[in-house]
Amino acid sequence: MPLDHAILGQGVYTPREAARLVGANVQQVLRWTRGSGPHLPLWNAHYQFLDDDINEISFLDLIEVRVVAAMRNANISLQSIRFAISFAQDKFGIERPLASQSFKTDGSEILMEAIENDGEYVSLSKKRPGQKVFKDIISQSLNDLEYDGEVVARWRPRNHADVVLDPTRHFGDPILDEFGISTGTIYKEYVEFNDTGYLSKIYEVPEKLIRKCIKFERSLDEANG
Repeated sequence: MPLDHAILGQGVYTPREAARLVGANVQQVLRWTRGSGPHLPLWNAHYQFLDDDINEISFLDLIEVRVVAAMRNANISLQSIRFAISFAQDKFGIERPLASQSFKTDGSEILMEAIENDGEYVSLSKKRPGQKVFKDIISQSLNDLEYDGEVVARWRPRNHADVVLDPTRHFGDPILDEFGISTGTIYKEYVEFNDTGYLSKIYEVPEKLIRKCIKFERSLDEANG
């Protein structure tokens, strides 16, 4: 992928990297952002206009994939999700509703509307009241995000306060916020050397933060089996 103005500040993730970050699988990421066979994508991924063969996605794509993964885990159909995206675009006039402040605020009502129009609301509501389900989904997938105006700007994974994903830094890779060092790089070094004290010295980062990098990366592996 060429490093030009279309990429800088947007974040870049392979389908495998995205799947690991959001707890989905590669096939799901590709289907939702690129389509599969007769199935159209849920939205056009940011980098599609560069080349049809490019599968990488942007930071906003990643956040939307995360929200869709949460919906699918709650047994919300792709048909309903597609309707929710279209409904939110019409309601708010926002191109990327799943990554918007408006969806964080009103997303549970939008999902309720989508489920009712999909005909699956009754089966879902037998488990729990629908509105509570949708509020839980929004809370789980959007409450650790930071917004600049309407659009999401950064992701600070819950329970990992020192880690941030910011598309304007390190191409959106998870990094230690204070030091700007990739958590993935630290973890790979730890796997090789198995010495947090050594890594603390060579990177000039407190050892407790080295351990937090390792904890974060391990949490991603555990979430993905």
